[in-house]
Amino acid sequence: MSGHQGLKWYKLDKAAKIYPLVTNERYTYNFRVSAILKEKINEEILYQAILDSRKRFPMFFVKLKRGLFWYYFEENLLPPILDIESPFICSKKDEYFNNKYLFTFLYYDKRISLEINHALTDGGGAIMFLNAVVYHYLELLGKELTPDDNIMLVNDQLHYKDVEDSYAKNYSGGGLNPPKTPNAYIYKGKTFKGFGSGVIDSYINSKELITLVKSEDSSITKYVVALLIYSIIINGNKKKLRKKPINICVPINLRSIYNSKTLNNFSLTFYISYQMKSEEPNLNDILKEVEVEFIKKRDLKKIQATLDTVCVIQRKSIVKFIPLPIKYILFKIGYTVFGRLPTTITFSNFGVVKIPESMEKHVESFSFYMGSGMKHAVAMNSYAGKTSIVFSRAFVDTKLEETFFKFLSSKGLDVEVTSNYWEKNSKRFFKQFLIKK
Repeated sequence: MSGHQGLKWYKLDKAAKIYPLVTNERYTYNFRVSAILKEKINEEILYQAILDSRKRFPMFFVKLKRGLFWYYFEENLLPPILDIESPFICSKKDEYFNNKYLFTFLYYDKRISLEINHALTDGGGAIMFLNAVVYHYLELLGKELTPDDNIMLVNDQLHYKDVEDSYAKNYSGGGLNPPKTPNAYIYKGKTFKGFGSGVIDSYINSKELITLVKSEDSSITKYVVALLIYSIIINGNKKKLRKKPINICVPINLRSIYNSKTLNNFSLTFYISYQMKSEEPNLNDILKEVEVEFIKKRDLKKIQATLDTVCVIQRKSIVKFIPLPIKYILFKIGYTVFGRLPTTITFSNFGVVKIPESMEKHVESFSFYMGSGMKHAVAMNSYAGKTSIVFSRAFVDTKLEETFFKFLSSKGLDVEVTSNYWEKNSKRFFKQFLIKK
């Protein structure tokens, strides 16, 4: 954190620096975290809670500025935006309408949502920000709450660990050692006209899901990854599946591994690869290979090597001092080669959302939504005995999701599914959006 013409400014963390260089209308790198409360939202009190959070979370109340070699964040003194929830989930933010913020708070009925850009933080940081605002909102409503270690309070003092670049802090001095991942099978279909994501949201009883997973001597993350692979094989192009592997991109939260408290990005991704063996897949066979892949990819030495690679690329003088316009070209090529081409689908398990016990009686559920880009993205979390699994897609076809949920239902799970029916509503919403603009 430093001063710039009287305003505070912040460096982007090592992972964040790439996002402004590769963002476009389809790949927005925005994601949404939502808390569904048990009472209808009071707009005025919620906005006050957001305003009160500025002092505790100054690293989010910023605007993106273009430097000679890199982007940087500068303190944004304009008022933040609270808006009625838009059907355009994780769309690119309009600088003018959003007062140049990289986040927006949204509300609808009983739901409070935070849409935020990956340049600011990852899912771990976003849920801490959202929960702090929700907790303070409930306080302003007069609810009796008792804080614990699971919540950040907006009146607490900012700590230097909140804004540290944990990538740089945990760089071990290693060299360039990027993981070698082959180009993946790309699941394709008819895309929506205009922009926007089709979303299918589900809730499953967590105990029932855990019982099913334990019967296979597995974990929820591994089981879901295996089921995604199974569903892709059932619905994919068999000829192309014989030639290229299915690569599931799995982000991992590094905070617990490195004992970090940062609110900046601190996650990495690894790939679970599977080459189709049969056009009639067997989930148990897939699961066995997935288990082996997880052991290989979650090895701490490999995680450290990937972290070091992220750091060393940006530490090299040849990269540091390349002017920004040239970085645009190089990073877009690099991200396509090392980020998009190796990915069939992204799956992120945000784990169990923990909040103070006194807060639980006011919060019904949580959901996470990822921008789909041109590929499916799946987000999962658990809270209060329910597991939420959300599919985001840019495609009209929903056969992949249907196969996934029908399989879980066939195993005796009660799956509650909702959708924004983007395949039916996208044209109408898009026209309304243009009129509003």
